[in-house]
Amino acid sequence: MNNREQFGSYLLLKKLTEDPLGESFRAGKTGKQGIDRVVLMRVFNGQGLDAELLWRRVQGRAAIQQSLKNPNIGDGVDMGQVRGTPYVAYDYTSGKSLAAVLEQSGRKRQSIPFDHALLISERIALGLTVAYETRFGDERLLHGFLVPHLVLVSNEGETRLLGFEVAPALREVATTTAAREQFARYLAPEALAGQSAGKADDVYSLGVILFELLTGKSLPPPSVNGYGSIIDQAILFSEGTPMPPDIGNLLKKSLVPREQRLPDASTWHKALGKLMGDGHFNPTTFNLAFFMHNLFREDIDRETQEIAAEKKIQIAAPAVEKPVVAAVAAPMPPAPPPPRFGVREDTNVRDEPKTNSGGASAPSSKKGMMIGIAAGAALLLGGGAYVFMNRGGSANPATSAVIPATPASAPQPVAPAGPSPAELQAQIDKIIQERLQASEASLSKKYNDQLAGLQKQLEDAKRVPTAPPVRPTPVPVAAAPAPVTITPPPAATPVPAPVATTPAATTTPAVQTPPPAPAVVVSPPVTPAPAPAAPEVRLGDLVQMGPGVIPPKKLTIPNARYPEIARRANKTAVVAVAVLVDENGRAIDVQLRDAKHAGFGFDESAVDAARRATFSPATKNGVRVKMWSLLSINFGER
Repeated sequence: MNNREQFGSYLLLKKLTEDPLGESFRAGKTGKQGIDRVVLMRVFNGQGLDAELLWRRVQGRAAIQQSLKNPNIGDGVDMGQVRGTPYVAYDYTSGKSLAAVLEQSGRKRQSIPFDHALLISERIALGLTVAYETRFGDERLLHGFLVPHLVLVSNEGETRLLGFEVAPALREVATTTAAREQFARYLAPEALAGQSAGKADDVYSLGVILFELLTGKSLPPPSVNGYGSIIDQAILFSEGTPMPPDIGNLLKKSLVPREQRLPDASTWHKALGKLMGDGHFNPTTFNLAFFMHNLFREDIDRETQEIAAEKKIQIAAPAVEKPVVAAVAAPMPPAPPPPRFGVREDTNVRDEPKTNSGGASAPSSKKGMMIGIAAGAALLLGGGAYVFMNRGGSANPATSAVIPATPASAPQPVAPAGPSPAELQAQIDKIIQERLQASEASLSKKYNDQLAGLQKQLEDAKRVPTAPPVRPTPVPVAAAPAPVTITPPPAATPVPAPVATTPAATTTPAVQTPPPAPAVVVSPPVTPAPAPAAPEVRLGDLVQMGPGVIPPKKLTIPNARYPEIARRANKTAVVAVAVLVDENGRAIDVQLRDAKHAGFGFDESAVDAARRATFSPATKNGVRVKMWSLLSINFGER
């Protein structure tokens, strides 16, 4: 399928990936007002997949999307079929599939850090644990088709598991097609043998994914004695050191036959959590987000620009499309102005000179005055007729003859519809944005020029010798027998210098001394104009509270996960965190405010909830900026 193709009630905005399961898109759900919601759409149209069988197996499982609401599970919003092709839509989160992360890491030879590998695996296991505690009908929810292509790592460092709706059907369909070659190594032997899903199947998949994250290599086929020797010889890609024994033991308990394997994902999650705690590993989503931005910097920048452009897409409502006008209208230019009915303006312009010339064609034998009077009268008459005809109030047969003949029963032609209000608003917004950018560039250049000029004046002033101020040189009084009028030398300009009115000034020679006024009067150094009191505010600047600043406002704060250990100990806490809200209203950094941590998992849960909060961004002088905001997350009694 192509970008911008209508797929059911969705508009496909950007194709993201393609694999044996099918394609994934960034898509917009269309409505009366345009795009109502942006989703991540998984279209199961892979070559060799039996789409009809897949759809029969997944019908009736859409209710799972409402049951599974967890930060580590994709937030499902829709599920259906279009033209015989099944699809699942999730709330859109910018990020990459874990398969893309592994592929990009290998291509760039940029290893996934050890603690990031542990964090991703731990969050996948946590999502599986939450799902297993959720009932669908009479059964607990299992995945059964855990592959990196159905794991999303967001640009903000979050890990989300997808595909609970379709995993049982994919387990049946994808393992019998060409997809088996790519997915077989992630699936437990019993899944490949066609057995029904068991709670230990996902444990095997967790072991494979953790092995590949740590080593940067695909899991090879097992030896005769299984994977024990392969794990013992494995080298950490990020450290260049052998696999830690405790992690190796966890992998060995995962990559074994079902009866010897850890029983379920919950047990696996607890085992990994204990290893992370004992080893004092403290991976954070912030560090994982930083890694993602380094690994996919160009893709993230491109996606930001694409999403900004997609927000301006106008979707025409179906009711607007009226082919009637196109069927009866004569061929017209692409964008004609609305026609004016009645007397045509070009006819008036063409015929008016004839009327004027007719009124002015008096006999040439008239005197000049009579010619002027006749010409003036003709001009007045012609102008009045022109105005009257343009108002459509003339019944003159000469003018009515140019009205297009239209049958009485035929509908009058309608002027072509202009841009819709939404299109006009989009054009206005675009012009305003361009004007703002031009104004920012102009102001920046203006202030830079002023600053450069002031700095040059300051440097020139510093180069002036620091001698005492020049004072007028006194004229020696003793040398003059009598008071004399000193005449200054003539100016360089042709304007004559003022002449003294005293008669003696014309006979007494000027004293040969430096002229007092020109030599003495020294202009004081130009005082540099003060720099602008407030520097120019730019989009995304980090600011503090002050004049013109409106702090960010909380829009949504997801419920913080109450830690299980705190629940058992009947503990409560209030955790204060500082959130750095960017110019788009997203929490890009979260820090604990109290030096003394609450413990019992409260701090981690509060930070996780704050990262998922949304805000209206702060502004300074109307410009969106970054700013820290304080949150208090209350863990009351449960």
